[in-house]
Amino acid sequence: MTEARTVIDRHVDAFNNRTPDADPWADDAELVAPDGPFTGRDNVIAFLAAFQSAFGDATLTIESAVTDGGRAAVEGTFTGTHDGPLHTPSGPVTATGKTVTFRWSATYSVDLDAKLLRSEHLYFDRLDFLAQLGLVPS
Repeated sequence: MTEARTVIDRHVDAFNNRTPDADPWADDAELVAPDGPFTGRDNVIAFLAAFQSAFGDATLTIESAVTDGGRAAVEGTFTGTHDGPLHTPSGPVTATGKTVTFRWSATYSVDLDAKLLRSEHLYFDRLDFLAQLGLVPS
């Protein structure tokens, strides 16, 4: 396993185990997601915590990864039950009780010397996600 993959696995483990202190984000990290860019470790952790709060049993799984030095492309799945408010730019979405599973893809930049994540560009089908919650027609 490559060093970049090891750092990404630490991130996924920290997300799944709800241990943000163990999440290997650099202080000046950037996460680009459908709801906009989040800059700085604290803001990245807050974005992830919003998903964990809305989906109490949220789990990330890596299906495949390709690394090249400090760069990586990863595909995976997210599974969780919407049992808490989901905070969105349009306001909170009340818990629906529905379980969702959707595919995600991300590119990462890893600082191999510090063993920290510098950036993540996250992609997922937001329409599929919202349809599984019953918020838009499927």
